Amino acid sequence: MVTITVEGTHRLTQQAERGALALDVAIHGTDRDDVVRRHAEIHNELAAIARERRESGAIVVFEVGSPWAWTDSPSAGPDQRGAPIHHLTSTITLTFTNLEALTADVSAFATRADVGVQQVRWELSDESREGLLDAARVLAVQDAVRRASSYAAAIRPGVHAQPELRVVVERQVHGGGPGIPMFARADAAGVAGFTTPEIEVEAAIVATFEL
Repeated sequence: MVTITVEGTHRLTQQAERGALALDVAIHGTDRDDVVRRHAEIHNELAAIARERRESGAIVVFEVGSPWAWTDSPSAGPDQRGAPIHHLTSTITLTFTNLEALTADVSAFATRADVGVQQVRWELSDESREGLLDAARVLAVQDAVRRASSYAAAIRPGVHAQPELRVVVERQVHGGGPGIPMFARADAAGVAGFTTPEIEVEAAIVATFEL
C-alpha cells in the first residue's frame, strides 16, 4: 500500500459588502477645561450622526471608543519646561452597508480639520464570508483529489487505480485561521468615486490518500 499526502488549496473572491469607517477626535491645548469641552462637543456630534445613520439603515453598527487623556510638558530650552499641553482623543467607528452613504460621509469628514478619517476597512458579512469559505473548502478538496490522482498515475503508470481519501486536515492560512483576514483598504482622502474592492477567501487542506 502506498500513502500519498498532498495539499489542496482554492481561493474565491467577492465584492466587499461593508465598509468600516473610523473617525478620530483629537483635541490638544494648554487649557484643560477647554480641551475637555471641545472634545465633548465634537465627540457627541459624531455619536449623534452615527445614531442617525443606524436609524436610517445606512450602517449596521457603530462603536464608540472610550476617551483617552494625557498631559505632557514640551521642552522650552535647556533644563526648562513649557506650559503643560493637554490631549484628549477618542474614536467612533461606523460600519456601513450603504456604500454610497459611506462615500458621501468619507468625503464630508475628510474636509473637517477637527476630525481625522482613517482608511476604510472593507468586509464581508459573516454569512457571505462563511458561505464563500465553505465553497472554497469543497474546491480545495477537489484540488487535493486531482493532485493525488496525478501522483497515482505516475506511481503506477497504465493502472487506473483511484487513490482513496483517508484523512483531511484544514491548514491554517497565514497563521490566522482557515481564512485570510477579511479586509482590504482604500485611502480615506480624496475618495470621491472610489471603487469597492474584492475580498479574497482562501481554504487550504492537507489530505492523505491510500493507493
